[in-house]
Amino acid sequence: MNEDEMISRQLLQLARRIKQRRNLHIQDLNLTLGQGDALKYFAENPNQTIAMFKDYQGITHQTARVIVKHMVTLGIVTLIPNPNDGRSKLVQVTPLGASKYAQLDKHGWQTSEELFTGFTPEERQCFLTLARRANANLERE
Repeated sequence: MNEDEMISRQLLQLARRIKQRRNLHIQDLNLTLGQGDALKYFAENPNQTIAMFKDYQGITHQTARVIVKHMVTLGIVTLIPNPNDGRSKLVQVTPLGASKYAQLDKHGWQTSEELFTGFTPEERQCFLTLARRANANLERE
């Protein structure tokens, strides 16, 4: 196995571990992965439409609608009329949704702290720079 293969393997293992933790955190909140992604999106981007979420996630409008519909049923978000476009509704996070988002965010920060334990600030910055460059390389394909 050459060095590039070893690096790729380590990155895949890291991605799997991060994803596993994320999945456990979302399950602890009694949400699906799609709902967790939607909650994060709508909490961090207030007054967005389902169509905006669809575009951000790169999913179909039908899938986005189903995710949001279930979240409305759970009381995590609510839909309000869009004053700029009567054909769409804005998605707003409810107090219950804000509470779940805070827990999800807390879990994310805990994972980050564990991930970077023992890293110096310079090593963290180097990691970020290299991760951005690697992502940019793959986006070009």
